[in-house]
This record gives sequence, structure tokens and C-alpha cells, in this order.
Amino acid sequence: MKVLMISNDLAFLGAMTSTGDTIERHRAYGQFVDKLSIIVLTKKGHFKTSELAPNVLAYPTNSSHLFHYVKNILAVAKDLFSINNYDLIVCQDPFLTGLAGYCLKKKYGARLLIDFHGDFWANPYWLKENPLRLALLALSKFTVKKADALRVVSLGLKKKLLRANLNHTPIAVIPTPVQLENFKTPDSQTVMSIKNEFSGKKIILFTGRLSPEKNLPFLIRCFKKIISRYPSVVLLIIGDGQEKTKLHQLIISLKLTDSIKLLGQISYQGLLNYFHACDLFVLPSRHESFGKVLLEAAASGKPAVASATTGAKEIIINGKTGFLVPVNNGKKFANQVLSLLNDEDLAHRLGTEAYAHVWHQYDWDQSIKNVVSFWQKIVADKK
Repeated sequence: MKVLMISNDLAFLGAMTSTGDTIERHRAYGQFVDKLSIIVLTKKGHFKTSELAPNVLAYPTNSSHLFHYVKNILAVAKDLFSINNYDLIVCQDPFLTGLAGYCLKKKYGARLLIDFHGDFWANPYWLKENPLRLALLALSKFTVKKADALRVVSLGLKKKLLRANLNHTPIAVIPTPVQLENFKTPDSQTVMSIKNEFSGKKIILFTGRLSPEKNLPFLIRCFKKIISRYPSVVLLIIGDGQEKTKLHQLIISLKLTDSIKLLGQISYQGLLNYFHACDLFVLPSRHESFGKVLLEAAASGKPAVASATTGAKEIIINGKTGFLVPVNNGKKFANQVLSLLNDEDLAHRLGTEAYAHVWHQYDWDQSIKNVVSFWQKIVADKK
């Protein structure tokens, strides 16, 4: 089976991103297929073809403008199809990659799978973040009807699609495979060094993109309430993104520079040390389709407090492995964080339960096989 994938993840081309195990995951897919070619949406730059494995290669579009993305995808795909007769096109979203996938399906007759890695439909928070998303939403309603199958990362997303009368399209719920083994054994000296840097204080950790959907201004204002009632605490924010300057200014205005640290982007390999050094993890997002970082925190034995998004509800068992809080409810969010800070036995119990839950539920090898098996089924259904 030969697979052509269309993605916007620059990690395929060597960029340092928070997605972390992207390359490892697609190398694993490559072990089960004859060919995996990945076209990556990029703006014009110095990106070059990247070989992830002998049969897994990533190709940049190097587009001069986002309006040229689809045209450039088709141009790269034309060259690839001249060499390989791809059985399946996998699009990483139902927007521009989905539109390009549909055009390629029409031209070459390959099967089309569209993945939902985001919580787009029936989501007012996602729409409010950018008015242009109304056009993207309309586009997605078109592309999904042209797909031979859909893959979502949580049951909540599947329910949304079914409510939109997509009953006749195969929809598989397959979470993004996460290599939890990466978070099992930290560097004990580095972990101790992090703890010593904030000696006498408990550590709250967030890691992810510094972008509007992560709701970090909300988290910072909640932290202002938390530290007023529990002074011996710090908040570490790992990641980079468009809201970095805004967050820095907010921290200064609230006089929290000694207690909130913006650590920037940290290598995926280094993240596990911060997960093991922290006392609890927080994810205040307005919307999450899955929440891979919640798995990583749990695999490190840490409890989490998260907004009750579609994705978080898939991972956290409320009151047993962590706490779920209504989106944007600052009082409840702060109170649940304080309950874990004030009760070490509770935090330890929830962290232990979270660890056992994710190791039982999210096996890397099985998740990889589930994805590839779904690919094979879609291709087989054509025959």
C-alpha cells in the first residue's frame, strides 16, 4: 500500500515544534506500508525534502502565499504520482489539505481519508477566535462529503459528525498514538535541578502553543487568585507562539514576574523532566480535540486540572485521574488547583490513577496498528 499524506506540521521538515513525536510516529507507520510520502504546507523559505526513513519522505510546498497552497500541493503531487501509484490520500484536516485531497482523488482515483485533529464543528469558541473560520467551516462541510472515510481522535468528535448526518461515511475513533515510553524515565539529576531552582515551592506546569485556543490569559488570572491563597507556588509555561508578547505584558501588569516563568520552546526530549519535576499539570484550553499533553502528564504520574473540552473529557476521569472544569470558570479552576496544592495525598492518588489509566488505555504499538489497519480497510473497500 502506498500512501500520500498532506499536512501542515513543519516538524516533518526539521522544525522544532511542540508536537514532539511526529517523526517517530510516521516512521512507525512506514514500517507497515510500501511508501509514505508527506506533502507539507509551507511558506516560501529554505525547506528541503526530508527523508524520515527510506520509504518515508516529506516534501515542502514552499508557497509564496497561502492562496497558492492548494495549487502547490497539486504540483508536488503531480510529480509524486508520476512515480508512485498511491492507493490512499490522507489529509490532516478538512480545510485546504482536504480540498487538495479531493482534487487529487478526482484526478488520480485514489481513496480519500480526512482526519479531524481539531474540534472545529459546533464549537463557538473556535469560530470566535477568527472570523475567517466561517469560510473554513463551510469548506470543511464540503470536503467531508467527498471523503471515503473520516478519522477522529475522540468519541466526542465522532458524535458531532454523526449529528451532522454523516452516518453513511465510515468514521473511526483512533486517538493520536503517543509514545508514552518517552515519559517513563526522566533524567533524575535534571529533575532535581528544576526542583532546586524553585526550592520550597510547588510547581504548576503548562506546555503547548501560546495561541488563543489555549486560553493562557485566563490561566494567568486564575494563578493570581491561586497564589494569593497559596503563596509557595510557581507556574511554568513551556512553548512558543503568537501570544508570547501579550502574555509577558499581562504577567508584568499583574506583578507576577517572580512567580510565572515563560520558558519558551523546550525540546521534546527535555519535556519529560519538567513533567516529572512538577506537582500538577494544567490545560485551560477553550477547545481541544484530544489533548496529547494530558497523556504525557499522566504517563509521568501527575494529576491534571483541565477545561472540560471534547478531548479532555476523553482522557481525564473527573475526580479519579484529575479534575474537569467548565470552560472559562475561573473560580472552579482555581479551587481545583488549590485542592491539589493543599492535599498532597489527593494529588498523589490522582496522579497514580492517571498513570495506571493511560498505560492501560493508550498502547503505542496498538494505536499505530489501528491507524494503519483503518488505512488498509479503506483501500480494500475500493476493490
